[in-house]
Amino acid sequence: MACLHKYLPASAITSALVLLAIAGAVPFAHHSALATQVTHDKPAPSAREHEFGDAFIVSLGGKLYDNYWAGSGANPPATRNPAFPSDLTVSDTDSWRCVSCHGWDYDGAAKTDGSVQQQKQFVGLRHLQGTDPFNMLELFTRAHPDQKALASGGLPLDLLLLFLTVGQYDQENFRPEKSLSQKSLSRGRDIFEGVCMSCHDPSGKSGFQVTPGMRGSLGWQARNQPGRMIHKIINGVPGESMLALRFMDEPAIADLVAYLKTLDPEAN
Repeated sequence: MACLHKYLPASAITSALVLLAIAGAVPFAHHSALATQVTHDKPAPSAREHEFGDAFIVSLGGKLYDNYWAGSGANPPATRNPAFPSDLTVSDTDSWRCVSCHGWDYDGAAKTDGSVQQQKQFVGLRHLQGTDPFNMLELFTRAHPDQKALASGGLPLDLLLLFLTVGQYDQENFRPEKSLSQKSLSRGRDIFEGVCMSCHDPSGKSGFQVTPGMRGSLGWQARNQPGRMIHKIINGVPGESMLALRFMDEPAIADLVAYLKTLDPEAN
């Protein structure tokens, strides 16, 4: 991943703490403990001096792509997004979410089998990967004239645009092999048991909220909504304490998803 310090100054990176605290994802008191931690017999930098790593910063933008309002703590617009197609049923708040238009694979693929209007509306964003985030604000404002609440978002919007330019994953990198090896599934199981199981239980049926149309099972979600699951594994869940595993390499995440698909096989 490209170094992000050329895009965000240290003060903005440190300010990401405030964003998390507002969103309730991580208690602010937890971060103040940085000032008293000791590593290799040397005091850790204070929270004011601490600079966060690329994976942490980009995952914040990924949470905002998922749900800008839950991720930033801001109030969503009181009315439905006028640009959202009227022939789709979503809540007013969800009509403003990036993922509702552009999909969990950032390509709008989940919506392009609908009307001509939908095909024009749900454009892909994959071409933004690798572009300069400083050039994105004008493009975003021009493409979303009805989203004034986001355009004035300051640091949250900066983080969102940063994610779109350096944080998108390529869905093809996470497609499981036709014949998964036992070694791959074993690695996935080790990651699940070490990282996920304490919240989700061995069955994968606990520790998350279920929205309409979903089943309360990680196995079902991995099999039926792999793009959604991969995005949340990599970036975490906005407003919640779920870990963001962006620091892991793609083969490890692919192994984890492959193992999750074996859970709760009765939930088709």
